[in-house]
Amino acid sequence: MSNSPDLPRQCDHCKSADLYTTKVNSGGGYAPNYLPQLSTKWWATPSLDVVLCAQCGKTQMFAPKESLEKLSTSTKWRKL
Repeated sequence: MSNSPDLPRQCDHCKSADLYTTKVNSGGGYAPNYLPQLSTKWWATPSLDVVLCAQCGKTQMFAPKESLEKLSTSTKWRKL
């Protein structure tokens, strides 16, 4: 499990601190690819940190820093 200091410690929706986290694969097999072209290895997909508020149910996903570093050179992503 992730203990990343970058993950939220309070829900920005209901302000609860009753948060839980887990790591999930960002795609592959029958799952949609949530981070296309952002893997550091051609044969693997990055993991996402998922944070779930036990009070209101708000769910957030966070990509790893290694994936964020590839955003500007990826042809699958465009800046808003």
